[in-house]
Amino acid sequence: MIRFLVILGVVLAAVPKVRAQEPPPAQWLRLDPLPAEMKLTPRESFDGVPPRFVLLTDGSVFVGGRREVLRGFLDKAEMQAISTRLDVAMKSVGRASPPTLVMGQGPGEGEGSAIFRFSVLLGAPLQVVVMGKVPPVGAPALPPLPDFIRRLAGFRHPSLKPWDPAEYTMVVREKTLTGGCRAAKGLPSLAQALNGEVAVPEKLTRGFPTGADMTQVCEGPKRYTVVFRPLIPGGR
Repeated sequence: MIRFLVILGVVLAAVPKVRAQEPPPAQWLRLDPLPAEMKLTPRESFDGVPPRFVLLTDGSVFVGGRREVLRGFLDKAEMQAISTRLDVAMKSVGRASPPTLVMGQGPGEGEGSAIFRFSVLLGAPLQVVVMGKVPPVGAPALPPLPDFIRRLAGFRHPSLKPWDPAEYTMVVREKTLTGGCRAAKGLPSLAQALNGEVAVPEKLTRGFPTGADMTQVCEGPKRYTVVFRPLIPGGR
């Protein structure tokens, strides 16, 4: 009997405890730059530019530049402060949020092409295209929603550090560049991925530039340009 109880205790100890799985962190706020916001060289493509700002529900925050991405973490108080400012910004425009938003108040600051796409991805979804240009520091105060977006566009935090993505989004275009051509060995079929987006693991991008820089790759008789954009987790 004692031996049976000992064996039963060992078996029960080996059974993993069943716990309710928490959903993975999701993207909450996102600010994507648009082509007019950044000047690129002929050997760069906006397809590879990472988001300017992404905030996840667990407090993870990602800030992108031309190629690189920084990652940081916000505490509950900081998350609450952002939520409060967002509420104020949304109340300032009412229920019918504008599909486009003019940034800037001075002469010429509200003109030009689209520079950002601002998205609220949870709760009541919202997407706003931002026109004009971001006013410099010291410019006249902006209304709540433009001011909120300006803060995200220039977001800084002491926890931000260089981040190495586990995955990248591969974007393929049928285009010819001057110079040599790399073999497509190891990459997914470029012909099948043409004009689409394919998630690839980081190991497949080794030896290739990432971000805005294009690489010319040959597959059979055709030449393609390939970029690898850092893939921010939490997307749906």
